[in-house]
Amino acid sequence: MAGRLSSPRFRRRALRVGLLLAVGVTAALVSIFFWNTATVVETPLHGKADLYVPPIPIEMAPAERRAVIATAARFVETAVRRDHAERAYELVGPNLRGTTTRDEWRTGDIPVVPYPVDDARWRFDYSYANEIGLQVAVFPRPGAAVRPAVFNLSLRSVGVGAKRRWLVDSWSPRGGGGSARPSRSDGSPFRVDLAPQPSASTSLGAVWLLVPAALVALALLVPAALFVIERVRSRRAQKEYDASRLS
Repeated sequence: MAGRLSSPRFRRRALRVGLLLAVGVTAALVSIFFWNTATVVETPLHGKADLYVPPIPIEMAPAERRAVIATAARFVETAVRRDHAERAYELVGPNLRGTTTRDEWRTGDIPVVPYPVDDARWRFDYSYANEIGLQVAVFPRPGAAVRPAVFNLSLRSVGVGAKRRWLVDSWSPRGGGGSARPSRSDGSPFRVDLAPQPSASTSLGAVWLLVPAALVALALLVPAALFVIERVRSRRAQKEYDASRLS
């Protein structure tokens, strides 16, 4: 390889190939990331298009927070624990109630995941104008063959003005758990580790983002290095030639 690099013809060919490679890689990256720069305008066929507007978080008044917690606690004590579940019939909205009747709730045949709750703690997950989310940690009765668990509980508002109230809209397992048994819930955040763990795919994706940049840098540096080497050797050869003529 060292002998081939000493050949001016080989170095000129390698320089041309390197430049073509740099242009090709640059064009490929531009086509991938900036292929379509035109402004896309969607035209609905019938009337105005329905645009999604993300809900805006709000700060709840203390009285409303207490009302939400009271409804959530009553729901857990009755429907989730299956202790006079029919008392939760008026606490749930149409999405959770479905077509079930009060008699079905009295028998416990309801669309609510049961749990032998002995204690529960909660914290607010999100709060919008018409929807509130809670994370509820439940701990089992002594001797129950289940582990502490975390559930998502959402509520939606119904009515307006003085008649406005919150109804339970969904109840679903979240995952996670806790080993320490807390005291009776006093409204403080429960101690459950819900921090997301970094995944291998996320780290791998971040590394792969560096590959195109490395290819571009390599494609540009190789021709530049060959060009510098060619210039240095050409000047050296010219000096040797001039010196031989003078001698």
